[in-house]
Amino acid sequence: MSAEERSLRSLAVVRVSGADAESFLQGQLTSDLGQLDSQTQLAACTTPQGRVIAVLRLCRREDGIYVLLPAALGASLVERLRKFVLRSKVAIDLLDAWSVTGVDAGTGHSSDSRQRSGSGSVVFCYPDGRIAIARTGASCTLDAVADEAWQRADIAAGLPQIFSATSGHFVPQMLNLDLLDAVSFTKGCYTGQEIIARTQHLGRIKRRTLRYAIRADEAPAPLTPLHLEATKVGEVLIGARVEGGTEILAVISLEARDRPLRTATGHTAVPLPLPYAV
Repeated sequence: MSAEERSLRSLAVVRVSGADAESFLQGQLTSDLGQLDSQTQLAACTTPQGRVIAVLRLCRREDGIYVLLPAALGASLVERLRKFVLRSKVAIDLLDAWSVTGVDAGTGHSSDSRQRSGSGSVVFCYPDGRIAIARTGASCTLDAVADEAWQRADIAAGLPQIFSATSGHFVPQMLNLDLLDAVSFTKGCYTGQEIIARTQHLGRIKRRTLRYAIRADEAPAPLTPLHLEATKVGEVLIGARVEGGTEILAVISLEARDRPLRTATGHTAVPLPLPYAV
């Protein structure tokens, strides 16, 4: 993507507001909302069994906590969170009248990003320098190229994403979320916390998200199996086209790491590095 803003129709924004917004989310998400300041924070919403329903990027403003997530999961996340409100003073709204645009790495954490943020907009910063800007007013343009470029950048940065097909399949550690400061092991109880903490402390992390290149015209779909010889060792998480083929993030058994894998169509998935240690 260029430094210009481009429409990202694949992303949506949810606002959680009210006097109890922080305490409510503290009991629902994996990260520590007490550490959420003007910077963006990564988090996950999980089932009671510790499986990730959605990966979220959070930003605090005076009028509430804003949540960036895939548009396909926006309505279901709002519906799920509302079930737990009970007597809390919280309002949870899908901002379907808002649009999201993306700006490539290089301008993300500069004064330019602050200038783009106004009273009717929220800036979500990414660790590789990209920013996503959510603002009032629906986008009237479709830009599938920009959406795929954004996902391609997520893959290069090792940032996992959950969509409808993969929602509820993986614990946070399988998605490297503990390595991306998206999980707090000290903040106390939240939905799924017991199983996530047990997985961490008992050393039962046997699968991780790894990056691969495939010489194929189309990336394999989420949950497509990957094999080492005749044994299934993992599943595709997300994929995008790149020059010369495709790249994917896949949840793989650590016993098969650094080994070329095979797809069901006979293509070879070649290991690529991630920008952080796994």
